[in-house]
Amino acid sequence: MKKKLVSIIVNCYNGEKYILQTLKSILSQEYEKFEVIFIDNCSTDLSAKIYKSVKDKRFRYFKTRKNINLYKARNLALKKCKGEFVAFLDADDWWDKNFLSSRQKFFNSSKEYGFSYSNCYHYYEKNKKYKIFFKNKIPSGFILNKLLKYYFVKLSTIIIKTQIIKFYKFNPKYNIIGDYDSIIRISEKYKGMGFQNNLAYIRIHKDNFTHNNRKIFFKEFKYWEKRQNYKNIYFKNNKSKILERLNYLKLIYLLLNKKNAKLITEIMRYPFGYLKIKLLIIYFLPQFLVRFKIKYL
Repeated sequence: MKKKLVSIIVNCYNGEKYILQTLKSILSQEYEKFEVIFIDNCSTDLSAKIYKSVKDKRFRYFKTRKNINLYKARNLALKKCKGEFVAFLDADDWWDKNFLSSRQKFFNSSKEYGFSYSNCYHYYEKNKKYKIFFKNKIPSGFILNKLLKYYFVKLSTIIIKTQIIKFYKFNPKYNIIGDYDSIIRISEKYKGMGFQNNLAYIRIHKDNFTHNNRKIFFKEFKYWEKRQNYKNIYFKNNKSKILERLNYLKLIYLLLNKKNAKLITEIMRYPFGYLKIKLLIIYFLPQFLVRFKIKYL
């Protein structure tokens, strides 16, 4: 059977510390029919030089005219893709050599399947420890209901049909939740094919944009929540979970920036569980330790 071309999008802004490992993991893929769309978002470090040291005709380099929003950059990359499928690999993450080849079933799947994803490892750089991201079985099919309860799709594990992601392109208003928004919208119409393997590695480090910009995260999710259609049965049934998630992001932001007596009351109102206990413990920590602990939530 003829192999399908996979376009691999790597967006990069000042990724010199990790980008070589990312690119080497692509070069090592057993599935060789791919192209790399590398978007240099006006890096000021050695990212471009490191990238250009890789000599492979499948690697294509593009540089933005100015530094732009991450999801604008991803939409720009989508316009450059020639493959039937699109994969995403963040500039600080990497793949096992079997990552692409493990998706053959998806490459040959029916039209009802719009995207595939898998489990992965979180790699905690400070402690050099690996932890499996999702402890339960990775589901397949119409997974919107499950995603609204708990979102378990990591961008660097996704491979999606090009025509679908180009139609449901990223909302350029977002800096953090753009892939969450797109996959939720796609899941309303298409099935997702889940793979149990852990062939992707998500690096958790001190410069992670999401962890260092909790205010943006909270505000974007608040903006997203206000625009959801709660007449849809799945959104209606999961509204409490969505609002709980919004409240959680608010509490994290407040712990980092506005820790006061009122905040402890808000934490006490949070639904009981391990997250509530962790939030209470973090509240009573010295402020210099708060940011460190929140990185792992």
